[in-house]
Amino acid sequence: MKVIRINTPKGQFDVPLKLVAENRADYYIVEKDGLTKESKEYQDEIDWVIEDEDEGVDWILNNSDWVDWENVATKVNDDVNTTDEDFWSDSDDFNVVTVD
Repeated sequence: MKVIRINTPKGQFDVPLKLVAENRADYYIVEKDGLTKESKEYQDEIDWVIEDEDEGVDWILNNSDWVDWENVATKVNDDVNTTDEDFWSDSDDFNVVTVD
């Protein structure tokens, strides 16, 4: 499973890339285009984001905040690689990784 590993001031957390892709598809396909989650376009959008990992990082960083994801994020470790001031502002703190 692909996840976006996020550096936070409280450690590293994983957010499933599929959830980020679904969030993006909800906006572009359901809200903007008026299609349903059952549409081919919805699944195509999800598949595209999962394949183009940078799009998932771009979406989570530029279209949401930590509060939108903290309830679905899984803490991986206590490693602190960013400060409160820099948190959620640099794409270097968001990396797509594959986990079991």
